[in-house]
Amino acid sequence: MTEETTTARNSLGAAAVQDRPGAMPLGARRLFMIGGLCVPVGLVAGPYLLGAQLLAVAGVILVAVALSYRSGVRWFARLSWVASAAGALWLAGTAAYWGAIIVAADSSVPPPGFAPALFTAGVVSFVVMAGAAVTAMALRMVRSRRSPVPVV
Repeated sequence: MTEETTTARNSLGAAAVQDRPGAMPLGARRLFMIGGLCVPVGLVAGPYLLGAQLLAVAGVILVAVALSYRSGVRWFARLSWVASAAGALWLAGTAAYWGAIIVAADSSVPPPGFAPALFTAGVVSFVVMAGAAVTAMALRMVRSRRSPVPVV
């Protein structure tokens, strides 16, 4: 193969993969699709498999990170990092709270004293994650608007 044929082939492939301007990037679309599939699977499998509800939580996190994309060359914005870090803390807090409650129920003792703190940390992490996703969507909508009146 010559350099001309590989360049032509690579440029044709790149042209086919590029998205419309302002469209959701491919990585964000994939995260959205995977998260959207994890939520119902986790909800349906939850009563049958121990811990499957965490799959639904992970799906919600993936959807929130996918919706916090930025239009441009690099789609993973600072708010995406905030949403993913808060989502990871929410997942960890939920898993620790769930584990503490399960262990307490299995041993017939009251829940540990730190269980309410884990629950509160999970709720705060969820609020931060949802706030980052909503803020990113609002910023994207504001930035995409064009001024209909020319500024003189």
